[in-house]
Amino acid sequence: MSSKSFSEKFRFSLTACLLLLLLLWGAFLLWSNASNLPALFRNSYASARPENPGPVEKLSTAISAAETAVDRTLNQHTELITLFGGLQRLIGNDVVRDSGGYTVVRMKNGKLTFLDSPSDPAPNAALLNDFAAYNHSLGVPTLYVTLPNKVDPNADQMPTGSFGYGNGHGDQFLELLDPSVGSLDLRECFQTAERPYDDYFFDTDHHWTPEGAFLGFQCLCQELRDEYGFAIDPELTDPDHYERVVYENWFLGSQGKRVGPLYAGVDDFVLWLPKGADSGYRYRVPHKDLTREGGFEDAFLFYEMLEKKDYYHLNPYAAYSGGDYPLSIAENQNPGSGKRVLLLRQSFSCTLAPFLAQACARLDILDLRYYKESVRDYVEETRPDLVILAYGAGDCVNEALFAPLAG
Repeated sequence: MSSKSFSEKFRFSLTACLLLLLLLWGAFLLWSNASNLPALFRNSYASARPENPGPVEKLSTAISAAETAVDRTLNQHTELITLFGGLQRLIGNDVVRDSGGYTVVRMKNGKLTFLDSPSDPAPNAALLNDFAAYNHSLGVPTLYVTLPNKVDPNADQMPTGSFGYGNGHGDQFLELLDPSVGSLDLRECFQTAERPYDDYFFDTDHHWTPEGAFLGFQCLCQELRDEYGFAIDPELTDPDHYERVVYENWFLGSQGKRVGPLYAGVDDFVLWLPKGADSGYRYRVPHKDLTREGGFEDAFLFYEMLEKKDYYHLNPYAAYSGGDYPLSIAENQNPGSGKRVLLLRQSFSCTLAPFLAQACARLDILDLRYYKESVRDYVEETRPDLVILAYGAGDCVNEALFAPLAG
């Protein structure tokens, strides 16, 4: 028997065993949670049932409600996710749709991302142009920063039959901006970086790594110095100014949590700690009545996210900044800390914001997915020296990040 045929038979047998184990374990979990299924079914059916349904609609809704009840029961058990992902890897499936409606794609470089769809960035570009004009009327400049997409714009990384639209959306969006809107495309910075583009992103998550965030911070600081008159200490953008603490095999990212560690492994997680930053920082999250003061670590690093290795229930990425908040405020009382900035952010800025806080006297941070008050009123009341929108290339089609900019 050839080694190839033995390998194929072994893989086939292992796949069959894993599938059988998955089915048996799922059946056991449904049986052990049988008492909860009727209530889940009734709630799902009631929320999805249309008015005056016909027989066909009733049947369709009932089937959908039954699927939802089963999915919610099984999704509470991470062992099933792990087995399911291992099975998908064994059969060579590069596109996996989970029960929550997300599609996870394993790119040609082995890294995971979400599948996106084509859309039109023009409406959001118009909203940003109008918002920037309003800021200009107050004497406040606006800078739009395109954060890098995990998919390298200059490489063929998506598996056969899958397409990544984020970079194309980002290119179209930048072309639609008025000349008065400042723009910085960090994808260009990442293309010319010391290390390969892929190295700055997690394997199991769509975000950049802390090293990627630091590279973005370096490039942003150069723009702030050259175009907006920021006096930023060169030491802050020097990698040698930082100690690195590595948590090996500690992180299972957003995509990894949907397919499990057997599908694409796990990631290391690294904390970047500025040397000598022992005092002068304050970080406030008003809606949580949270205030943290002291050094960089005291203010911005949430070690509870790293207290143990828990792939499914902890989020080490939120060790920087604590997570996604409607409003948070970072204050830097150290000498020469510079100007006041309003940062409109998404989740990439969990890691970017603490670095940027070192280069500002005050950094007000809004996440428009959750902030429900008027953004324009906030600009008028606080009068920052600069408004920065830091969004990923594909975020330019996300209405939730732009609709609040309207007057």
